[in-house]
Amino acid sequence: MAKQIPFNAILEKSKQYEKEMTRFLRDMIAIPSESSDEKRVVHRIKEEMEKVGFDKVEIDPMGNVLGYIGHGPRLVAMDAHIDTVGIGNIKNWNFDPYEGMETDELIGGRGASDQEGGMASMVYAGKIIKDLGLEDEYTLLVTGTVQEEDCDGLCWQYIIEQSGIRPEFVVSTEPTDCPDLPRPARAYGDPRGGSGRQLPRLRPGARR
Repeated sequence: MAKQIPFNAILEKSKQYEKEMTRFLRDMIAIPSESSDEKRVVHRIKEEMEKVGFDKVEIDPMGNVLGYIGHGPRLVAMDAHIDTVGIGNIKNWNFDPYEGMETDELIGGRGASDQEGGMASMVYAGKIIKDLGLEDEYTLLVTGTVQEEDCDGLCWQYIIEQSGIRPEFVVSTEPTDCPDLPRPARAYGDPRGGSGRQLPRLRPGARR
């Protein structure tokens, strides 16, 4: 029988770890990580996964970082690509894109949204799963994938075909402002049915 999900406890944990998540995200932003130059940020992500208690963390030969939570027979994955595009003309920035900026509501910088914010969220989702004992008959694979900006899809082609890792499904943390996605662009994989709406972006403690 599936475990009941303690939503209030998860919310409290997300508030508890807000400073750690913010620090981790700011660290990733500070590391230039354009496509094919992701090594330093990959090792920073590996360090954080190990610190928060992932059961196994590895870097595959392509350079993707793979973190595992649990030991169940059903494999599910959450993904964020961790390469970025360049900064362009730095004079067009209102702040240093690698130093970043932070307010009570926003964190800005190169890669903050696309897609290192998703990476920070996934790593601490894994920690919360461990903290609350939410492991079940599944293994959660958290992936920080490389070369997406230049070679979209190549990282997962490698994971599936070369590494032989085949999750039952993958949740992408690719950001969007779209309330609905009637016709996704650049979508790859086997079709699956689904229903529901895209959730809005919420900070810990926010209510819809």
